[in-house]
Amino acid sequence: MYQARGERKVSSSLTTLIVLVTLIHVAALAVMIWIRVRRSEVDGTMGESAMITPCAVCGQPATHRSYDGLDPNEQRDPHTGRSYSTDMAHYQPLCAAH
Repeated sequence: MYQARGERKVSSSLTTLIVLVTLIHVAALAVMIWIRVRRSEVDGTMGESAMITPCAVCGQPATHRSYDGLDPNEQRDPHTGRSYSTDMAHYQPLCAAH
């Protein structure tokens, strides 16, 4: 094999390393896409049935969840002073009107 001046042969271990790093990046991208696209129960959908969570006040489709203020172990955000709960049972689904 003829080599021009200043060129070096690329070793097979370097090629293997580049291929492995590329495969790791592709796998990480696939996992990030899967996390972004998947549906979760919090979004009001479950599997392929796409169940809609009704608003706790009026029954319309819920768009968000809101703290009900009933947690005995209520926490306060030191920056905003807003109260919150670490127990998701104290968050009710509400529609955009509520």
